[in-house]
Amino acid sequence: MDAHTLADALRVEAEALAVAAERAPLDRDVPACPGMTVRDLVAHVGSIHRLVPRWIADGGRPAGWECSPDDDLIAWYRAGVVALLAVLDPSRAASPAATWCPWDGTLVFWVRRMAHETAVHRVDAQAATGAAAPLADGLAADGIDEVLRLWLGCHQPPGAHTSGRAVTLRVPGREWTVALHEGVVDYRASAGAAAVVSGTPSAVDLWLWGRAGEEHVSVEGDVAVVRALRAAVAAATQ
Repeated sequence: MDAHTLADALRVEAEALAVAAERAPLDRDVPACPGMTVRDLVAHVGSIHRLVPRWIADGGRPAGWECSPDDDLIAWYRAGVVALLAVLDPSRAASPAATWCPWDGTLVFWVRRMAHETAVHRVDAQAATGAAAPLADGLAADGIDEVLRLWLGCHQPPGAHTSGRAVTLRVPGREWTVALHEGVVDYRASAGAAAVVSGTPSAVDLWLWGRAGEEHVSVEGDVAVVRALRAAVAAATQ
């Protein structure tokens, strides 16, 4: 996805999260985040939105990032979104910026990362109201790519899965095949994959993030290998 499309998605998802939080009691539990209430969720995402501009301005990760929300939590959250969008100007996408990605030190990294961060937590906020809308197809497909290449590529935990047996993830028009070895993620052709996970882009992306169960996707082949991949993603995205 290009930077302008990602920035638009960030704007839309951020507002949808705010609207969901306004509709749900702030003390209601968030189903996918045990121990977290809607209030905690909004404070968490709002804190991340404030962390990123500081990270860019400081040239590295700030020592602390938890923020103390104002009494009007939703207004505080929305103010953070406005400030974040001002910094993540898609017309400056190629500008250098400090990131945690070894291969992308540009502003577009943060545009993409914040779009997906906010979208997944929008689903969380809406789930607390009992009705979560799916992710847009293009955003979800890009989210799958981000999980597999960025999160697993940077954060694969030691010993997460060492069989080296491949899993293909397939959505209409795109597919990815990965095999996890000790400390190495092998991106490969789909031939010979031990299992295939398929579905809508939203279902597969949300399954990777632990927001949708196996019943929301189609699994063919070795279920144990599929679950090992999902466990590795869970560990990498903590």
